[in-house]
Amino acid sequence: MARDTYWNRLIKISLTNRVSAFFLVALGFILVGYSMVFYSVTRDHIDDQFAGEMRGVLNSLIAAAEVEETEVKWQPLEHSIEVGVQDEFGPVHWIVIGDHGLTVEQSRFIDSEFISLAKQSAQHVSQPSDVDEHPTVLTQSSGVWETMTQQVSAPQPVHLERELDEFDQLTVVVGRSSVPRDAIVFRLRLLVTLLPLLAWSLAALLGRWIVRKALQPVSAMAEQAQSIAGTDFDARLSHGDSGDEMTELGTAFNRLLDRQQAAFEQQRRFAGDAAHELRTPITVLLGQIDVMLRRPRSEAEYEATLRQMRHQTSGLQEIVETLLFLARSDVDSTLPTLRPVQLKRWLDTQADSWRSQPRYSDLTLDSQLEDNTVVSATPALLGRVLDNLVFNAFKYSESNTPVMVRAYTTDRFAFIEVIDSGPGMEPEEIPQLFEPFFRSDEARRRGIAGSGLGLAIASRIATTLGGKIDCQSTVGQGSCFTLRIPLAK
Repeated sequence: MARDTYWNRLIKISLTNRVSAFFLVALGFILVGYSMVFYSVTRDHIDDQFAGEMRGVLNSLIAAAEVEETEVKWQPLEHSIEVGVQDEFGPVHWIVIGDHGLTVEQSRFIDSEFISLAKQSAQHVSQPSDVDEHPTVLTQSSGVWETMTQQVSAPQPVHLERELDEFDQLTVVVGRSSVPRDAIVFRLRLLVTLLPLLAWSLAALLGRWIVRKALQPVSAMAEQAQSIAGTDFDARLSHGDSGDEMTELGTAFNRLLDRQQAAFEQQRRFAGDAAHELRTPITVLLGQIDVMLRRPRSEAEYEATLRQMRHQTSGLQEIVETLLFLARSDVDSTLPTLRPVQLKRWLDTQADSWRSQPRYSDLTLDSQLEDNTVVSATPALLGRVLDNLVFNAFKYSESNTPVMVRAYTTDRFAFIEVIDSGPGMEPEEIPQLFEPFFRSDEARRRGIAGSGLGLAIASRIATTLGGKIDCQSTVGQGSCFTLRIPLAK
């Protein structure tokens, strides 16, 4: 339950807040990474500069010492030693310690605490065994001081009485206070902490405003969508023509509304036409029943009336079944079991079933099919489609005018054309032919009976079989309906 509540709260976060949060999280990671790298590089540079100055002073002092075979001489007056380094880290203090802890020389204004620390460091530094080896430099941190200590010794000292400037070994200790460096590092730490935090805060304020402005078209479209009533299919979303994703979203939504409006109009028209088509046979049935109930009838009259009622009921049943078939969605439609059909043989058999038609003599079959022409279909459904096209040709053309059924193939499809010499149709009527209950103005004018469902159900069956029905018509010359069925692989 707690998890559901958490996700519900998360889902309710507005798109503006969500985009802003993603942006700020990404920016936060970038700033943290940048600050850590900047701090690490700058801190290493500060430490190198701090220690480099001391190392330079130490090397200068070591170079001032003259190492001979039996003694080490320190004669600072004979050398030019510039070790008074002064920079942002403060002065470098130094001291030269001779045998038995004797202070040989030291820098000016040296700190007493440094002297004590230097003598302690001189006791811990190791002695090199050969002057040619790299000397050992002892680096230590103690309190607020950092020191570097190096010792130089005579290779073979002779413990005799020496001059004041001669020693068995010399220990050079340099150092400086770490307080100025620590102050600089502290300011650096504040800099890499506060500046990214300030930048992140400004980005949070400015970024949210920018995101809100950028997503304002989405909010406006959402308000428009909420204001559209469920039955207001004429309303559309207004959007700019900037060519970005907002325009694509508005266009796609309006196209969805167009399809919804077309589907609603078709469904409403379908319902109205269905009610009209069902009302007529039901009214006839009720009228015949009322007439029969007005007075007693003979057995022959009852039988004749029942036959008429049966005929009306059969027509009503056919209309209902057709409506149910057309009302079924494509998702609910069950694909019939298809099997190979020898089209030439099937067409000859189907043509024989039309012999009972009064206008069979007007029919011409022109089959250009080969014996091995095979399509995947259901013979019953395929026959229903072709019967519908042929019977329509008989119905809408005059007697003694030709009706031709022509069949041929291409590389991938088999075609069956039904050509009549009827009145034809206007070009604007052709796209509506396969809609339920549509009937041309010419058919209504001539009073030709029909419900307008035949071509709709034929087109639906053809689509179910993987085919299609097309129509070409010319006013005053007739029509040509073409059934296209894919050949079996």
